[in-house]
Amino acid sequence: MELFAGGVSDSDRVFNCLTSAIDEVLSNITLSASLRHEVLQMAVIFVCGISQLSPGAYFLRHDLFPSIVTTITSPDTEQFTFEAALLLALLANFHKSDAAKLNPYLRCIRENTNEDLMRGVCWAANFAAAAVARAYQNISDDSPPSLTSTFGSLLSALRPDRALAARPVDPPRELFKNQPIEACVILLPVFEFLHGSATFRKVFADTLTTHAGKKTSTPISALPITLLSLTSYLVSHASSSSSPRSIAYANLALNMLLVISQSNEIMGALRADTSEEIRLCRQRLPLLPPFQPPKSPLCALLDCCILWTRHNLHKRLEVQCYLTCIRATYRALWFLQREHVRLDYHWQELWRALILLLDFLASKLDSLTTTGGVEQLTHETLLLIDFALCRSEQLLPSPQTVHELVYEVVRSAEVFRKQRTLLDKLANPHVDTPKRYSGPRPQGPQALANITALAEQYETKLKEAGVRSANQGLRAVAKEIEKDGLSYGNDLHGTDDPP
Repeated sequence: MELFAGGVSDSDRVFNCLTSAIDEVLSNITLSASLRHEVLQMAVIFVCGISQLSPGAYFLRHDLFPSIVTTITSPDTEQFTFEAALLLALLANFHKSDAAKLNPYLRCIRENTNEDLMRGVCWAANFAAAAVARAYQNISDDSPPSLTSTFGSLLSALRPDRALAARPVDPPRELFKNQPIEACVILLPVFEFLHGSATFRKVFADTLTTHAGKKTSTPISALPITLLSLTSYLVSHASSSSSPRSIAYANLALNMLLVISQSNEIMGALRADTSEEIRLCRQRLPLLPPFQPPKSPLCALLDCCILWTRHNLHKRLEVQCYLTCIRATYRALWFLQREHVRLDYHWQELWRALILLLDFLASKLDSLTTTGGVEQLTHETLLLIDFALCRSEQLLPSPQTVHELVYEVVRSAEVFRKQRTLLDKLANPHVDTPKRYSGPRPQGPQALANITALAEQYETKLKEAGVRSANQGLRAVAKEIEKDGLSYGNDLHGTDDPP
């Protein structure tokens, strides 16, 4: 205030004049588009500069929402929708955690039903998100394998100088240290609209069907598909450089997935098969099977959750991001079983990723540097696996996939036995471990009891059968289930949608 207003005593007059001037220029459609753009840019820079400091309160007193809407919906300034949407999101986040009810921009986002506004934001977000994903792809070409590229790789491998070459490795992490590019900030307004606006969620879901009928000169996907592609890159490289910025964007993307998984309207649109290719990150090993249409985009959503789970297991564990990822996965699986959608998907990759997470938590607990929540993460991951087992007949597409799930649990019986020790250690308040989970009585121990009972039941049968290989084990599990059915423990999940 000393810098801009010359002192606190004159701050009201100066900042009220500033906000009034911004409002007048942005809302005046008779002024030149270049002038309105310059004022818009100045407002974005100023709001970013003051962050959560007290001058931001003047932007709450003088509501700029109508003038921002005018900027987005006017034909001569719609090209500046990126900056306008960003300004709106920044203002909506002013003291959001402690004074959300006093923020008029959050209320306006929630109550506004202008579909032209929503479509404008979707249009700008789509181009920005596509540019961010392309920046990753330009660093390391991870295009899906084709017949030509596969044949070329085979010929290359037969060259004498490649005969003894090492196995493929991840590209150097330093290559991605400056990613994502600045345009990734568009995720902030997208998240605010997805979270707060029912109208935006409707328009967002509709883009999948409206885009399918359009033929454009530029090959750009519908916004939900573009965001899933971008998310795959963000979560794969989040901890590549240990940059707080890259992790923050991955966290924002995961929260966006959670909001999507909580929306019946969006999930209903995503369940339908798409003929579009969804290009997911293939820059980190091990690779997931490529997305081959026609296929449901929900497969890509689950792939993003697997990619985060696989590639961010470090001593400085981002526990809150993992909780968000597990909750998004649980919500997606809940939707599938409730709607009786038996997704054709590489389910084994998901089960292995979840078991890998549990094994990491049990093995590395003493060396983790976290902000707490490890106990809660363990409980929720166990509940997710328990849910998959309990509702496997409604969730999985074939007996074969049910057999594979049970076999993955049986072959990882030792991992689940280690969870007992982990939960006992976390439950002991005298043990020097990360912050304990405090809340309602968790159901993790009951879920673990269900899982270990199943694992030990089939583990005994496999030992009696003298199984010596994975194929023999899978066949033995399938034979037992086909003979006696899958007998599982108590259903802990009820019929109501999860909170």
